[in-house]
Amino acid sequence: MKLHKLNPVKVDHLQEGTVYYRRWTKFEKVFAVVGVLLLFTGIGIVSDVILLAMYLYCMDKVDVSPVGHPDKRLLIKKHEWDHYRHVHGIDYWHQHQPRRVKAMVSHQ
Repeated sequence: MKLHKLNPVKVDHLQEGTVYYRRWTKFEKVFAVVGVLLLFTGIGIVSDVILLAMYLYCMDKVDVSPVGHPDKRLLIKKHEWDHYRHVHGIDYWHQHQPRRVKAMVSHQ
């Protein structure tokens, strides 16, 4: 069996002057469902903590869209998004809400 090297995933970059918000990826949605199922199936909180730690460690790219253009999706590196959030004062808990992100950025 011959193993083939995978090509790296193409990543986009954020443009100045555009307000972005973070999108939920399919992976994150599936991960959340699995976490809830583990929590309520008797395996418990310890397995959820391990699963969450693995998720945070493995996540290196995020999906974003410009506010007002949900059909445009960009895949960017997580550290670039974290820097964008920090510079624009976007709260961690509101990064997925386009209206809130737009309000936070426009108040600066």
